[in-house]
Amino acid sequence: MILPPIPTPFDREGRLDTGAFRELAEALEPLVDGLLIYGSNGEGVHLTPEERRRGLFALNPQKPFLVGLMEETLPQAERALAEAKERGAMGLLVTPPRYYHASLGEGLVRYYQALAEGMPVWLYHVPQNTKVDLPLPAVKALAAHPGVVGLKDSSGDLGRFAFYQAEGLPLRVYTGHAPTFLGALALGAEGGILAAANLAPRAYRALLSAFREGRLGEAQALQKRLYPLGALLAQGGVPLLKQALRHLGLPAGYPRPPYPAESPLFPGLLPVLEALKEEGWLL
Repeated sequence: MILPPIPTPFDREGRLDTGAFRELAEALEPLVDGLLIYGSNGEGVHLTPEERRRGLFALNPQKPFLVGLMEETLPQAERALAEAKERGAMGLLVTPPRYYHASLGEGLVRYYQALAEGMPVWLYHVPQNTKVDLPLPAVKALAAHPGVVGLKDSSGDLGRFAFYQAEGLPLRVYTGHAPTFLGALALGAEGGILAAANLAPRAYRALLSAFREGRLGEAQALQKRLYPLGALLAQGGVPLLKQALRHLGLPAGYPRPPYPAESPLFPGLLPVLEALKEEGWLL
């Protein structure tokens, strides 16, 4: 499965634009296998609880979807969990608490276990954003809980994927790192939750299909072709992704202030986009 982490549109003043959010989701959904709402590229950490609900209920996904959860404590997480469950999400994608991470101890495992009593939970390892690690022993322990069903690892560390495979963890493992997508598939990942899939969904679905069908040469060629797109987006983050989508005429809006509306990496991304567009890979 390919699931793009859909951006959350804000206008230039930082106001949530639910109409644009719905329009963007409806443009992407037919081309992918599902959506991630409020992931890292969805700026979930920038929303008030009221905005989270308003944005979530403005959408009407017809395919499976995950909802990101990036809170610090269980009481903060309860409302978001209830809303995701009410809306029919297939699960919560949950980052570890981070601000007092050094003091968390066994609370890390208890946090995920408590959430997993309410609805299916996917672990989310994204140390480039959270600045904390999701320890492998904790992942192994949590995989034994029936409510912990999946994992997204955006670190790009293929050694972690080798661990997941070697341990035979009963989790649906996905990568969030487009530059190493094929490597993660070779190490047992089921698919990708990729920012780049917002721009080139057909290409990443084609790469996944080629790998599954044993057409390894074709998969390798696609991974090589898509590497610049994934690598630049990994550097440029939300501002670059939203600028690229706006360039393609899609209502991605702007990052919420104080984050910049434009990325200094866009001039380098532009020829990559134009080449992929000529080849028919872009939206």
